[in-house]
Amino acid sequence: MDKITSSFYIFTLLLAFTCCKKELPIYQVDDEGAVILQPSKWKYSLHASGSYHSNGYFLDAIIFSYNLAVPTTSGNGSKRMTMLNSLNGEEVWHWNDYFIGVDNNLDIHSFCKLSNLITWQKGGRSYCINLSYGSTKWKFQREHSYNSRLNPYGNSHFFSFSTFTRPDGFDESLAYITDITNGEISDFLSANYSYEFVSPYTDNGWIGGISFINETSNPDLLLVTYSEPLPEWKLRMMFGLYNTNTEEWVYERKQLVEPHWNAGVQNTPIIYNERVYAAAGNSIVCHDVMTGDQLWRRNFEQDFLFSGFIIEDGMLLANCEDTYTYRLDPLTGATIWRTKGAGTCSRMSYLNGVVYFVGGSTGLLHALDAETGRVLWRIDARRLGEPNGNFTTNAVYCIPGEGGARDRVVALTGRYAYCFEAAR
Repeated sequence: MDKITSSFYIFTLLLAFTCCKKELPIYQVDDEGAVILQPSKWKYSLHASGSYHSNGYFLDAIIFSYNLAVPTTSGNGSKRMTMLNSLNGEEVWHWNDYFIGVDNNLDIHSFCKLSNLITWQKGGRSYCINLSYGSTKWKFQREHSYNSRLNPYGNSHFFSFSTFTRPDGFDESLAYITDITNGEISDFLSANYSYEFVSPYTDNGWIGGISFINETSNPDLLLVTYSEPLPEWKLRMMFGLYNTNTEEWVYERKQLVEPHWNAGVQNTPIIYNERVYAAAGNSIVCHDVMTGDQLWRRNFEQDFLFSGFIIEDGMLLANCEDTYTYRLDPLTGATIWRTKGAGTCSRMSYLNGVVYFVGGSTGLLHALDAETGRVLWRIDARRLGEPNGNFTTNAVYCIPGEGGARDRVVALTGRYAYCFEAAR
């Protein structure tokens, strides 16, 4: 083949390749105009070996200084936390300093982040790491187990909860306070119970306990959510307002919903504009913070156990197990819109007027216009070449742009972290 013929042949192949490449789909939309395929800005393998391992699970997004922490595995498949640069997906640090032989996974269902420190609880193990460097600040194996729920308090403390045996022999859940700088823990608060019924929840019988503590706009006042058992496995859920200065209750025993086996408060209540909002059983309720009086209540066919609800830019956005996403008016509880979503979703994330979540029943990465409920994304991981076909219900990370960069959204499959330009 002479040089002219050879050059023409190579040029023809390059032209054909270029034409074919242009014909490959970059974006795809469905019949409703929702994006089902969008090219990622970068993708990062969650497994250093390149082979799939069962890695950890982060229920809420851990974001620090425009970077994000994701659950990964090392070359031998051991679990670890990895901080990624959100601009390019490059590794910043790894952490795996958990108690070997006791913790065989890295599941974080609740954490407290104050400044550059993050802490979480697993049974009797407490961890705190420095997010700047990925180094362990402290870790403890406590004498007894604590609930994984943590509520921040001030700039350097957080609340945790654990069941203990009282002097009268009954068990109750007490609130504890911990200094995040050194891990020192101490008793904080108990609640008052009716003693109408003692549940065989523990060997000693359970009389009730505190589940959540929220800070209010008044630094002396704390909103306390607690419960007590009733016959037939029913539960009475209540609010109280506690004054830390006088060590007295401003009010207590304000009931959220009628007693029921499904009357529990499933996620941390939200305080917004001097009102408190909570998902209790199949209802979302709104109470006045200062009086505890109920202002409105909305009932639904299913509960909000997994995805919960958020309040952003004056909008209450809720993902219900009935497979619909709702926007409610925070003042009245009236429905602004209802859009088909998915059941058993990830927690919702919000950025610049768009709410994001992964559908547990769909495996798709959903994005909704929060103002109108219009579906912007139903991104399908299979169209990205994912063999297992689903995004996981790990946290969805929303990172605002800086220095001229566009906003970014990161979601995880079982194998990769994918970064997308945010929906518009």
